[in-house]
Amino acid sequence: MQFDEFHCQLILDPKGRLTLPAPLRATLKQSKVSTLVVVANQGKRGGLSFFTPEDYRRVVKGRVRDADPFARKTVNYVRAIDSTSQTVSIDGNGRVRVPLMLRKLAGLERDLRAFSAMDWFEVWNEQRWEEAFDRAMDGWDADTGAGVDFFPAPPSGDAA
Repeated sequence: MQFDEFHCQLILDPKGRLTLPAPLRATLKQSKVSTLVVVANQGKRGGLSFFTPEDYRRVVKGRVRDADPFARKTVNYVRAIDSTSQTVSIDGNGRVRVPLMLRKLAGLERDLRAFSAMDWFEVWNEQRWEEAFDRAMDGWDADTGAGVDFFPAPPSGDAA
């Protein structure tokens, strides 16, 4: 399910519940989605990724569906990512209770950052998000050539 774009701050309440952003709640309700699957996206260095059950099977499980179950990369992926999966229900107020194990793993406390990313959305501890964003920007600069104008302006001057 493609989510509308959002990037916002969220608050984790003392009971470990997270109120989903209103546009996301509306989309999930319209699509009759009442549960989400949550995984830690980078272990103790990252945040949490939330998927609809269908997208979890396609995106997360699909990466290793036909893989050799004893191959090192498969084992690492299953242990690092898939083993953290938890299914959570969306309550009548549009909240999900984030399991304690995942809150601890992702360092989630009160103030959080959330954003949509194609077929899932992510929730991060604010400090970890800033660090991950900086790493992503460094990677983007390396991929595109730091200092290079990625979207060059149209040529100007006299027509030849």
